[in-house]
Amino acid sequence: MPKVKKPTQPPKKLTPTEQIIQDCVKKAQARKRSGQTDREWREQYAASLKVDVETAPLSQTPFDGTASKPKT
Repeated sequence: MPKVKKPTQPPKKLTPTEQIIQDCVKKAQARKRSGQTDREWREQYAASLKVDVETAPLSQTPFDGTASKPKT
């Protein structure tokens, strides 16, 4: 009995949002492989931004702070 080949589907085209997310994940993984920490990257990125006003200091973790209200 001959083997039947299953039809292969063409690769799914990513939406622009999915492409951006995929690129960010690849860049983050490359930074981790190179030994750069997330904190170092955030500090370098913040320093690269051109701002005219005084900004708030960076938090120790990206989710640290009072951005969301606690449930009451």
